[in-house]
Amino acid sequence: YKMNTEQNASLTLNGIKVPCSMVGKLTVADKDVYLGRQLSEEGYLLLRDVHDPDEVAAARTEVLQRLAEVGEINDPFDDGIASGTSYRRNSYPKKEDLGRFWRSVSEGPAVRAVINGPRITNVMSKLFQEPATHFTFAWLRTMIKGRASPLHIDHPYMNRGSKRLVTCWTPFSSISMSNGPLYILEGSHNWSDIREQFEGHDVDLDPSRPGHIEESAVALAKRKNSRILTSEFGLGDCLIFGMFTVHGSFDNNSKTGAVRISCDTRFQPALDPMDERFSGLNPPAHNALGYACLSASLPLTETAIRR
Repeated sequence: YKMNTEQNASLTLNGIKVPCSMVGKLTVADKDVYLGRQLSEEGYLLLRDVHDPDEVAAARTEVLQRLAEVGEINDPFDDGIASGTSYRRNSYPKKEDLGRFWRSVSEGPAVRAVINGPRITNVMSKLFQEPATHFTFAWLRTMIKGRASPLHIDHPYMNRGSKRLVTCWTPFSSISMSNGPLYILEGSHNWSDIREQFEGHDVDLDPSRPGHIEESAVALAKRKNSRILTSEFGLGDCLIFGMFTVHGSFDNNSKTGAVRISCDTRFQPALDPMDERFSGLNPPAHNALGYACLSASLPLTETAIRR
């Protein structure tokens, strides 16, 4: 069903308000029904209360403390308000230094207890109906006010392993409509033209060709007679989707300047081949840059394309 006007008021993309008529609500998945069928039908699974809320809060605190240490979060750091300053490059001047810093944040024990813990792994094993495993690489995101993730599908970025790979997006705080919630284009996992455009495209082998979708979310949804589906998210919630589901995030329009923290983890059946870029103790990631390939490795004060 549609969002009400009040909920929709703060939804913008690139600073432009999204028409209410274009926005719908994500359907909450039924944990007691076969998850695989729901995923194939809807293209996503919105699951409530998967993670322990206290563990998610601890992961958020762990990340914010590290950001505060490099001057990017105001005191008290647990409020998560961006300071507008950064000393990250003072301590980590080179690209590889920044990558090493972000790896240490991304591999924090509280972060990993949530994103790789037994609760979500059990959900994934239930989804695949066989034992699940995950990439060791994790995409930890920090979205300051005014930023968003562009429209894309995940396939071009990670397609050298299992064909059953899925993304699990976990917010590290409650996310209202004004904090830049994730969105999915309804029915997009079945769009043959998107699949034909991107299937087999590997951003590392063909960097001249964009991995993201250049059409705007509103224009694409109109062309496809689709809707932009989103939701508010609570501590413990997660959103799971496949490699061809079109998604992005709304602008973070936080009135307080709060940073939106979330993490993408990729899961697959344990017996399937795994993309070597994102596995092992020291995953090379894109272009063998490790965690330096992520824009999140840059200081919060620096503008970069969000992937």
